[in-house]
Amino acid sequence: MTRSLRALALAALALSSAASSAQEPIVFRPDAATFQYSEDQSLVELYLSFRAATLPFSPAASGFEAVVPTHIVVRPVAQAAPSGAEAAPAYDRTLPYAYAIEDTTALTSTQVFVEQVRLAVAPGEYEVDVTLMPEGEQEVRALLNLTVPDYAEAQGTAISAVQLATQIRPTSDPTDPLAKSGLSIRPNPDAFYGGDGAAVRYYAEVYGPPDVGGDYTLVSFIAESATGSALPDHEERLDRTAREVDVITGQIDVSTLPSGIYYLRLVALNEANEAVAEQSKRFFVINPDVAPVATGGALSFEETLYAARGEEELLQNLAHARVIATGREEAQIAALSTDDERRAFLATFWTSRDEDGIPAVNQARQNFYNRLRVVGQRFNEFGQEPYETDRGRVFLTYGPPTEIDRRPFEADLLQHEIWRYDNIPGEGQAIFVFVDRYSSDRYELIHSDVTGEVSIPDWETQLVR
Repeated sequence: MTRSLRALALAALALSSAASSAQEPIVFRPDAATFQYSEDQSLVELYLSFRAATLPFSPAASGFEAVVPTHIVVRPVAQAAPSGAEAAPAYDRTLPYAYAIEDTTALTSTQVFVEQVRLAVAPGEYEVDVTLMPEGEQEVRALLNLTVPDYAEAQGTAISAVQLATQIRPTSDPTDPLAKSGLSIRPNPDAFYGGDGAAVRYYAEVYGPPDVGGDYTLVSFIAESATGSALPDHEERLDRTAREVDVITGQIDVSTLPSGIYYLRLVALNEANEAVAEQSKRFFVINPDVAPVATGGALSFEETLYAARGEEELLQNLAHARVIATGREEAQIAALSTDDERRAFLATFWTSRDEDGIPAVNQARQNFYNRLRVVGQRFNEFGQEPYETDRGRVFLTYGPPTEIDRRPFEADLLQHEIWRYDNIPGEGQAIFVFVDRYSSDRYELIHSDVTGEVSIPDWETQLVR
């Protein structure tokens, strides 16, 4: 093979890998922390993590690039405003995030790109609205409710929000966008930890500690609830010299904890060992190889995965699940009324379809979301989500067809497509016939020989104009 042909072959292989790795929708997570700033404003830090393998990488001049314009709006929640009134956003910008890599084949399922945005706002209640707008891709949106405390007016001791991190190191680089208090802090918006040597790293600030100039104690520990007591061997006590603003960093090993939801708790104690301030932060542990505790309190991988998701994302996940749900599961979905019920259903829904036996890999869900990405690109029909269309539903349920016979320009026939499958489990060879009755690019399934699908013996006559 010549050098130029070899280069072309390698480029094609890399492009194929990029397309494969980006088949599921873009996965990203927002998080936030608040800190003292001035007399009338508090500092807000917004953190975003983008799952690298789900970004839409395309060939670039050197390697591959994914461009993900991200629109961020921070709106005050003006509950006392007159009907119809809207407060002006405290922040409204589209940020041109872009990521370059040399080779998409090196991407791993756990690799993330992390961004941080800082802004000063008046204390109050806010809604953070983040929308990803990649070109040629479906928009992805997340909402985050944010309470911004008035640290300047706090009476006595207060602790800032807790920032979870994957790395904290000293820095003197003034251009480091992650620098704060002489430290470079890589945030962990996903709040997932696990594996050998895994440790929850954190940053916080204590304001107005008791007896400034004296001593106080900061206790940090892992608990199973926001008000729970410390788990054995998961507690640190730091003797601190009190100052107006005391910067706190630390880490606690979580490699021996079973998969589940946990809380990092910080408690400030005065010299009399009395709690004068406390703060907590929820995080998630994924340790499939660690046996659950005898009480059964630990969560499965699936339960932990969905525990991190809010109402809007859960409703979207349920809409996806509905596409392939059985009649009984449809009834169960209709009866769900709380986020906890939705999380439990989704965990059970996908666990029941997982046949690979690997705790941290659900091949059924991965295959579904790989297909969903393709459906979003191929089956856009007016007035419907791509996965709600007949072609989208069939693709998600049975996978890509072995062959598609497209007939868009037959003089005496309506526009139609015939999908053929060589082997659908339990059915064998099968066909699906879709018709665009009004030349509107909206295809209706009129016939299939798969059990449970619509079927008409004279489907050929339905194609005649």
